[in-house]
Amino acid sequence: MFKEGTSRHAAVTEHASYNSYEYTYPKDMLYVLNEDVVISDLNDENKMDTCVFECTADNFMYRINNSLTDFHYRHHRARPLRVRTANGFKLLTDKNYKIDSYTLGYLKVPEEITSDNPSKEYGDFEDNIWMEIIKIAA
Repeated sequence: MFKEGTSRHAAVTEHASYNSYEYTYPKDMLYVLNEDVVISDLNDENKMDTCVFECTADNFMYRINNSLTDFHYRHHRARPLRVRTANGFKLLTDKNYKIDSYTLGYLKVPEEITSDNPSKEYGDFEDNIWMEIIKIAA
């Protein structure tokens, strides 16, 4: 089942060349489908919807230090970097813009089917999803 959650507040940590917004993933998340953020300048003006750029803990500093990447805020546009952590992730921005909200679309962990109650209706998926599940399984 597709779920979507929006988070407006996160713990913000300032570093020498970037700011870090820390989030945790929902406990029922199975697979991430989409991630969207709303960014704005430091005066809460020029809001823009954008997506994130996925990085690893090994390579995010390259994108921060390279002035040509879209991580840097220019002409009211930028893409925050996402780095996974043990329980969630961090979104990194340069010090010229901030994150107003983060939206995560994901597949949730389905309800477990057991033989204890075989006639129970399985309600996690809508009817039109079942054909796609069968195609993927086959």
